Amino acid sequence: MHLGIGEIVFLAIVLTLIFSASRMSALGNALGKFIHAFRKASQGEDFIDLPAQTTSPKEEQNTEPVKTTPQKPNLN
Repeated sequence: MHLGIGEIVFLAIVLTLIFSASRMSALGNALGKFIHAFRKASQGEDFIDLPAQTTSPKEEQNTEPVKTTPQKPNLN
């Protein structure tokens, strides 16, 4: 499916009438940003390797399980 020059001109005129000339620039800008972000993400450039989160030995010492006593249900 190839678009000829006539079809492209027709689509440009219809899109201009629908979205107006001022909104067409914003639409083109958004489309360009989307394509750029998609290409960047598909190449894996957008991923960031974060170091594994570790706890300090001090934090590990202070984390004790909370001891609770079982309570009898209230039947009143």
